[in-house]
Amino acid sequence: MFPDPSTSQYHPEMPLAAVWSGGPGARDTNGQYTSLTPPTPSSRPVPSLADSFGYFQYSNSNTLALIQKLGADHHDPSSTATTREPTLSPESTDDVHRILERIPDRQILDFLVQYFRTEVNWMEHLVHIPSFYPQYQAWFALEQITTVAEVDFAILVLRLCSYTLQFLPSPFYTLDKIRGVLLAEIRTCCDETADSLASISTQTDSRGSLVRTQSLAFYALQCQMEGKTRGFWEALSRAIRVGQDAGIHCDAVSHHKGIDRVEREMRRRTYCNLFVWDSLLSRQLDRIPFIPGRMEDANWPDIRLLEPPRQRDTEGEIPSGMEPAIAEAPDPFTERLLQAKLADFWRGTGVGQRADYDMSLREDLYEVFSREYIDRLPPPFALHNPDERWDDRFPKLRLQRKLLHMAIYDSILWNFRPLLLRKPSPLPAYKSVMLSCQKRKLAAAALCALEAVTQLHALLHGCHTRLASIVVTTFESAVVLVYLAADQTFPEDCPPQHISPPDAFKSDPLQEGICKVSLTVTLQAIQGALKRLKMLAEVSSMADVAATTLIRLMNKVAVLATEREAPEQIHHAFSNRAARPMVLGTTRPHASSTTSLPTSHMSSISLPLSTSAPGANNINPWLSETMSDMRSVDEYMSGMNEAIHATSGSGDISGNWPSFDPSQLYGPGVFGILEEA
Repeated sequence: MFPDPSTSQYHPEMPLAAVWSGGPGARDTNGQYTSLTPPTPSSRPVPSLADSFGYFQYSNSNTLALIQKLGADHHDPSSTATTREPTLSPESTDDVHRILERIPDRQILDFLVQYFRTEVNWMEHLVHIPSFYPQYQAWFALEQITTVAEVDFAILVLRLCSYTLQFLPSPFYTLDKIRGVLLAEIRTCCDETADSLASISTQTDSRGSLVRTQSLAFYALQCQMEGKTRGFWEALSRAIRVGQDAGIHCDAVSHHKGIDRVEREMRRRTYCNLFVWDSLLSRQLDRIPFIPGRMEDANWPDIRLLEPPRQRDTEGEIPSGMEPAIAEAPDPFTERLLQAKLADFWRGTGVGQRADYDMSLREDLYEVFSREYIDRLPPPFALHNPDERWDDRFPKLRLQRKLLHMAIYDSILWNFRPLLLRKPSPLPAYKSVMLSCQKRKLAAAALCALEAVTQLHALLHGCHTRLASIVVTTFESAVVLVYLAADQTFPEDCPPQHISPPDAFKSDPLQEGICKVSLTVTLQAIQGALKRLKMLAEVSSMADVAATTLIRLMNKVAVLATEREAPEQIHHAFSNRAARPMVLGTTRPHASSTTSLPTSHMSSISLPLSTSAPGANNINPWLSETMSDMRSVDEYMSGMNEAIHATSGSGDISGNWPSFDPSQLYGPGVFGILEEA
């Protein structure tokens, strides 16, 4: 604290040491101040190398690594601080306990954790359920929250539950309440409580950790589901920064800290997810990714590390010839691993969405992609005629397969899409033919992507969903098709020599689709995409904006078609569209200027829709107001228990899929979750 200049002890010539010590010091015979006692370490904090220089402590290449190798870091405060578990101050402890009094009821959290395990976790596998649930139980058994790690785990649970609420109501749980509390109220409570706890946690200890990275990842996914792409981008950047601070990108950290195999593998899997999202979003937004370059060898997950002990097939448990050996079944994380390899391949090409479209280069990339990625897909995830032997036992495998197929076709779409933005210029004959064929491939990729979306949506019971991948793929594929349909020369015939022969079917993911490209099929796909977006607009703001934009684009194309005397089918398909889709339900308030669709358009939508006007107090189409809320929760929990046991059979041989089979994860009872509720 600097002395007040107005006091008699302060002198303008007072040396800095005197200012630090708070006293005037003594003058010598010449009237100069003598040297005073320097400030003690307790008077101001001693910064560490990590604080001052920002060194990553577990690096094997930076300056700190040299200092550590010389053994000169023993007196660095950061070297000992990292070994201690950060604790809360008494004031922070009181604040944390006041905040935790506002969290949702334990039974509500139990239900959301269970729903996440059975219906949500299959998409990202951000947490390892067999290790997460014991921590979840142990956290509720704590008498007092005293450490930062305990606060961070509470934040993780709340973020997980808030993200799970984005998938409710659903065909599996049809009410808009849990234990009498509205879903919106539970979500708000989870978000506000997590935000308050996060502020205290980061103020106490700003270092990164795996749990903090997972919490931020769930928050990023929630922003994506809510249609907040900018929020998703920002939250993803924070998750990557915190993850790097925790060293999840560096395998050496696991060895330095003595991390067990489960956490070591989860660090790799979390980094793998961050890499996939960063690659997809940077490609979608045409931005530089936060994670540079390709995946390092040490960062690739090893799915064998988390495999539970397999039970041997014994006579009488699995009838001979009725089921394949369970050891051959794909691991639940296989789809995420294939997504990471997909992103890594396209990163390795070094080709962005630049204006100078090199059609020869894009064609070569497509052929290399077909050989090096498509041909190497595991049989259960093959694009054509996949191995479906395990689909009945592992129902989520069907969903994962379609999710991967959507990503594959979307990447092919990204490869050829810049041809639509190239500047018109005279081309040699052979390049004109190549360009026409690539337009057909672009159309085929969009049609295949929409078909994969349709199949995934059907597997999700064709109901309302906020799943961003469905909305984004539907919209971006439809925009490409609208652009192509507006081209007077589309679709041009492609010479047979530019179409792969039948014996190369495995190497060409678009061969079947190219043969089906026509103006009629294209227009039908556009109409189907618009119908889906209109339906999803009830619960998704992203779908609402997409449908509105697509309608405006179709109206513009209809005007151009009139001016160019285009085929009548384009006029019929693109005319008489409302300027804005009808927004159904009451999930979000909308302006009163929203234009409703004509009744004829409503009746053409095959999926069930609510006809209540925006702002009414109706519930979603799959809900029933006559159902008892308390009874529905119990029915869901017990019903899922029976369903999973029915598909698992005796002996619980499905232990390889911990996200789908409960018997090894939660113990006895209704998944073991309601026993303490």
